[in-house]
Amino acid sequence: TECILEPLSLPESPEGVADVERSPYVPCIFCKECYLLAEQNQLLKHMIIEHKLVIADVKLVADFRRYVLYWKKRFAEQPITDFCSVIRTNSQAPLEEQDNYFLLCDVLPEDRLLREQLQQKRLREILEQQQQERYDTSFHSTCMFCDQEFTGNRSVLLNHMAREHAFNIGLPDNIVNCYEFLAVLQQKLDNLQCLYCEKVFRDKNTLKDHMRKKQHRRINAKNKEYDRFYIINYL
Repeated sequence: TECILEPLSLPESPEGVADVERSPYVPCIFCKECYLLAEQNQLLKHMIIEHKLVIADVKLVADFRRYVLYWKKRFAEQPITDFCSVIRTNSQAPLEEQDNYFLLCDVLPEDRLLREQLQQKRLREILEQQQQERYDTSFHSTCMFCDQEFTGNRSVLLNHMAREHAFNIGLPDNIVNCYEFLAVLQQKLDNLQCLYCEKVFRDKNTLKDHMRKKQHRRINAKNKEYDRFYIINYL
C-alpha cells in the first residue's frame, strides 16, 4: 500500500522568488555543471555518463528545471539508493566490468507526486496567461499578409486573417502566448518558408503564390513546435 505524501516543497531562493523564474540555466543534480534549459539533452547525457542517473519519461515532466532542483536538494539530504532503482549492466561479466545505473521514475510515490504538482502548477500559470490575453484590450500587431495594423483585442487580428486571408489557426480563446505564436509564424515567413509544407522559396512573391495556389495558408498540425500555443495541450 502506497503512503499518501504531503505536498512537496518546490525549490525557492532565499528572497522567496523561485530560482527557476530568474535563471536560464539548469544545474546537474550531482555536481556544479550547468546547462542552458534549451540544452536539456546535453544535461541528461552528462548525468548518464558521469553520474549513472537515468530519468524516465523526462518528456512528460512539466517543468524540467524545477524537477532537477528538487531532486538536487533531496539527493543532498539522503543517499540516491533511497529513491532510485538500481540497474546493473553486464551482470554476467567480472565485477570490475559491471556498472550500476540509477533509475529515477514515477514508480516512486514522491517522484510521481512531484510530477503531478509541477503539471498542476504549469496548468494554473498557463490558464492565468490565457485569461489575461482573452480580456486584454492593449493588444497591437500587424497582419502577416496585408500589413494592416490592429489594436484592441487579439481576436480582431485572428478573425481578420481567417476571414480575409483564409488563414485559420483556430478560435482565439484556444490560443495562449499569442504574441510569441505570431512572432514564430512571422519569422518563418521572413525566412521565405511555407507555414504548411515548410518548403523554403527563393523570394516573397513566389512564396505567396505557392501558399495561395496550394491552399497552404495554414499551419502544419504535425509540427510539435506549435503545441505550446494551444491550451488543450496543457490539460
